[in-house]
Amino acid sequence: MVFSLLALAMLFLRLGEANDMRTSTQSAADAAALAAAGDIQHRVAQTIADGSLPWGVSWRASSGKAAAEEYAKKNDAKLTDVRASDNDQGRLGNFVRVEVRGNSCQRELQEDESVGWNKRDCPDKEEIEEAEERGETIPVTTGNASAIAQVKIPECKSVPILDIFGMEIGSYIACRPADGGEYRRMWTYSQAKAITDVKLVDREGQWIYSELSGGPGSGRYPCTAVGGQNITRQMCETHEAIMDEWGVVFEKYGVGCYRSQEDGGEHPRGRACDYMVSANGALPSPDLKKGSDQAAQWMIDNHEELDIYYIMWDHYIWNPGRDPVGPWDQVKRWVPDRGGNTVNHMDHIHVSVNS
Repeated sequence: MVFSLLALAMLFLRLGEANDMRTSTQSAADAAALAAAGDIQHRVAQTIADGSLPWGVSWRASSGKAAAEEYAKKNDAKLTDVRASDNDQGRLGNFVRVEVRGNSCQRELQEDESVGWNKRDCPDKEEIEEAEERGETIPVTTGNASAIAQVKIPECKSVPILDIFGMEIGSYIACRPADGGEYRRMWTYSQAKAITDVKLVDREGQWIYSELSGGPGSGRYPCTAVGGQNITRQMCETHEAIMDEWGVVFEKYGVGCYRSQEDGGEHPRGRACDYMVSANGALPSPDLKKGSDQAAQWMIDNHEELDIYYIMWDHYIWNPGRDPVGPWDQVKRWVPDRGGNTVNHMDHIHVSVNS
């Protein structure tokens, strides 16, 4: 009787340890998912604090995965998988799912008592190799868990600053939470980070994030990757012509065309693409600046075939309906300052078509 009660007590202890292991591993998964999503939050906040709109800030596998690995390790687990998704055709990656495995193992008890009740260390490489030589496996139970975190990127806009005569003399970035509310001027990184919500959720996004849709260094960006059926046939043809001629300039930092968020422009209508030449609102390198100037000139020279409505680049605009055809430096028109390199089109060329 005493032996039976003791065995039952040890069984409950064993089950309790297994439950603790699962709980610990789930905590590690939660922390890893929040850290990976937090990498997006950090870059969104930094972009806003630098005076640019957070357009184009998306999942970055290198830094996001590194953050997830770090926090899994801090919680005694190992990252085994990470992937990003979204509800925006795979262009944003603001849902991040991670899978982790706990570093503790519960081994199967052995009759010779070589494995005790409290043995929690996992088999090392030498043990595994010895077991394989004997044609055996080492039966163990490990804690496995997954978690999903979502980043809600705030809605932001550039607000003009007017002088007493009503003339625009500058601008600033104002944002509100993605779920709505009042727009507030963003002064600091901390403000921008606080308004960029990160939380654990139950479901991934509908679309698996693809670097072809928004990430750097991902090839020549076919129409299917930058908007698919959401961009017009003419925009697709113009885009393909631009990439055939200038892909070496634009493929490093990526192309973004369709955006579902209404901003009064051509992107939600599928008639515009942004050709990036730097990341996170930075100014382009001298080589990419020169290449972009040459690309802008080529677009002017071929505007009829490309069906160009207008192009914006480097704080300037050119519209064939208003401006003459000629050298870019002579026919471009200055655009008033909007408050950042991205909104001033200093890190990308914006191309809109007529249809």
